[in-house]
Amino acid sequence: MAAILPGTPEHAPLRCPQFLAMEITFLDTCVYKDDRFKKHSILDVRTHFKPTETFQYTHFDSCLPPGVRKGFIKGEALRLLRTNSSKAKFDEHIALFKPRLQHRGYPDNLLNRTLSEVNFSQRMSALQNKQKTCKRILPFVTEYHPSMPDLKHILVNKWHLIQNQPLLRKTFKNPPLISYRKGRSLKDVLVRAKL
Repeated sequence: MAAILPGTPEHAPLRCPQFLAMEITFLDTCVYKDDRFKKHSILDVRTHFKPTETFQYTHFDSCLPPGVRKGFIKGEALRLLRTNSSKAKFDEHIALFKPRLQHRGYPDNLLNRTLSEVNFSQRMSALQNKQKTCKRILPFVTEYHPSMPDLKHILVNKWHLIQNQPLLRKTFKNPPLISYRKGRSLKDVLVRAKL
């Protein structure tokens, strides 16, 4: 009997010879035989964490740009969505992920709001390759500091000033993308890379 891993429209189902083991670990996933294998010869996957994983996520109070915290939470939740083929395993991993973030100082309202954006019903679309549109966006790169004002808000509110100037309107069709580079840390000041 051959096992079948479900494919996507871009990838044909993967046929594997009979597995001797009940589960095999590959990178951050564990492929295993469950009830679906007995009934339909379809293997399941779940997220695998190495025994040495300590879940030392960045603390909420760390000096990070505004969207990084939410982006990290949603990105990790999407990874859990993609690497768990059963709703029960997905819910179990999300239930373990939330207290780990709470332990690192993340507020409940941010966690609930961000994690509610990722549902198991979206799994098939999360597995699809998405076509990105090539849009020319001018980046506005600056060094991040928590005391800096909200540049995106200022830029959006004052964008009409640029659009009122014919030459600037022609040059800047869309507002620039605000991006932050890492500033010098205390480590960068104290430690020299070269001897």
